[in-house]
Amino acid sequence: MINKSIKYIGVILLAYTLNACNEQRMNSSSETTTPVWLAEVGKRDVRELTTTTGTAKATKTVEVKSETNGKYELMINPKTKRPYKLGDIVEEGAVIIKLNNKEHENTVSLSTKKMQVDIAKKEWEGQKAVFEKGGATEKDVLNAESSYIQAQSALESAYTELAKLTIKAPFKGAIVNLPYFTPNVEIASGETMVGLMDYSQMYMEIALPENTIDKVKVGQKVLVTNYNIKSDTLSGLVSQLSPAINEDTRTYTGYITINNPALKLRPGMFAKGEIITLQKDSVIAIPKDIVNSRRGGNRIVYTIEQNRAMEKIITTGISDDRFIEVENGLNQGDKIVVKGYEFLRNRGKVKIMK
Repeated sequence: MINKSIKYIGVILLAYTLNACNEQRMNSSSETTTPVWLAEVGKRDVRELTTTTGTAKATKTVEVKSETNGKYELMINPKTKRPYKLGDIVEEGAVIIKLNNKEHENTVSLSTKKMQVDIAKKEWEGQKAVFEKGGATEKDVLNAESSYIQAQSALESAYTELAKLTIKAPFKGAIVNLPYFTPNVEIASGETMVGLMDYSQMYMEIALPENTIDKVKVGQKVLVTNYNIKSDTLSGLVSQLSPAINEDTRTYTGYITINNPALKLRPGMFAKGEIITLQKDSVIAIPKDIVNSRRGGNRIVYTIEQNRAMEKIITTGISDDRFIEVENGLNQGDKIVVKGYEFLRNRGKVKIMK
């Protein structure tokens, strides 16, 4: 009876063992294989950025008004060989408009005043020569010098008066306002003749959240972009920062200066500024989106060993919009999963794709 019981138990154990083996073989054969793509870990520069926005404005603007009356004459642009128009770039000192006024020119009498300067100078020099020989008094010399100075002053005033008949560019810039006048129409004093703007250097007022006050500093570099000129990134600098926080918005005011030598960014354009608050050069860095977080705060990526996904715990540092620094856990040249990682689990079976 005992022998029969033992045999019966043995049969049951054998059947259970065979069934377990079959289940293991079935599970092994039915295990999902996940396709993955690998990339080699390398080094690159990583920048920590604070993003802000604002409206780009020109650093120099001016409206030149007439200072006297005269007949309107729009000058020829020597670069284009046609009359000046909106958008033209003019050099500093370029004559854009003339006001013809012969009566004013005659009143100024420039040639007469030049002659008077020459006469006064010769008289002064003559009195000095005579004084040295004892034939003139010191008072005679001083009077002659005073006359010469007065003649020079009158000549300078004449040049100033005649300059009022020419509308010149006070700096290099673009014509942004050019009111239309019929040629030879009489222009009164005080009328707007031309508006100029220099936007090769620009600035942008920004509002920064108070949690950046320890990060953003005067002198930090800024990458400036606009959605209309995506292919070009302009360079800028943080030029000013207010120490005061706005109680309503919880922000503080700053200013960014922008280099715009090709004049691609236009005054009034909306721009994005990325302030480089921290930069590390040539550090091990990987794409941000492949890093997974686990309970306990661990951050992991996947490596592959014998066609199995292996969790690799890493320590990360600063990051930008695409890459994150790896301080510990990976070495240059390591291969990690960069595609297909979303479906992986530790020690899961994988197929490496090319």
